[in-house]
This record gives sequence, C-alpha cells and structure tokens, in this order.
Amino acid sequence: MAAEKTSIGSTQDDRIMAALAHASVIIPFWGMIGAVVIWATQREKSRFVGFQALQALVYQLSLILLGAFGFACYMCSFPVMMLSIPGFASMQGPRGMGGGILSLLISTIPFCIMGLVMLLGFAFVIYGFYGAARVLQGEDFRYAIVGSRLEAYLNKEDTGT
Repeated sequence: MAAEKTSIGSTQDDRIMAALAHASVIIPFWGMIGAVVIWATQREKSRFVGFQALQALVYQLSLILLGAFGFACYMCSFPVMMLSIPGFASMQGPRGMGGGILSLLISTIPFCIMGLVMLLGFAFVIYGFYGAARVLQGEDFRYAIVGSRLEAYLNKEDTGT
C-alpha cells in the first residue's frame, strides 16, 4: 500500500512525511525543527517531500517573523498610548467630556493589536493544517505567496542562472 503512486508521483509515505512538515506549524519554533529534519532526511529520496518540507519551513519562518513584528508593534503602542492620554485629557469640554472618550479609545490600541496578532497567528496555523490535508490527499500544495516564490527560486538554482 505504501508504494501506491498518486497523480503527482508520490507514495503514501511521501504524502505523510509532507503532511507532517506542514502540520508541524502547530508548535511555533519547534515545528520548524520538524520541517528541517524532514527536509534534510527526505530531500534526496523524494523531490516532492523535499519541496513540501522546505516550503513548510519557509512558511513557519514567515509566521515567526510576522509574529515578532506584531509583538514589536504591540510594545510600541504602549508609549504612544501613554504619551497621548494626557493630551486628550486636557481637551475636556465644559461638561468634562471630550478627551476622556478619546483617551479610552486610544488605551484600547495595544489590546486591538495583540488581538489582531493572535487572530493572524491562528489563521496561519489553520492554513498550515489546510496544506497538510491537501498534501495528504495527494495534491501538490503551494502556499499563496511562499510556494510560487520558493519554486521559482529553486528552479532558477537548478538551471544555474
């Protein structure tokens, strides 16, 4: 059963290894190690598994880099919030309203940023699982931005230009 080929020329074992590389996105940082191990051990045996594992590695690296950027934005939003609240508080009108509402809205910025980072992180994990499911079904899956660029880079490297 393991030697049964699909339309893309991969065996069931190849599909399982490729799916594991994609599904390792569930464990940030450590999942990249799984993708590296699969890529290093399988790239000579199967071009399909090698590409899928390398693609999963680059995808997970982009998740970590985007997460770090989001966290930096989160941390930078605190000084912005702290510096802007006194200015808005001094803008109070005759009834004491005006600046307080703006101060309240600005104080929610860090929490909105962290919520967005967490939501995008969750979406990244779901997309990684989607890739694992597609590969397990025997399709030659490509991530939206990463897949085509990585394939073009590898093809350029193969031709030597």
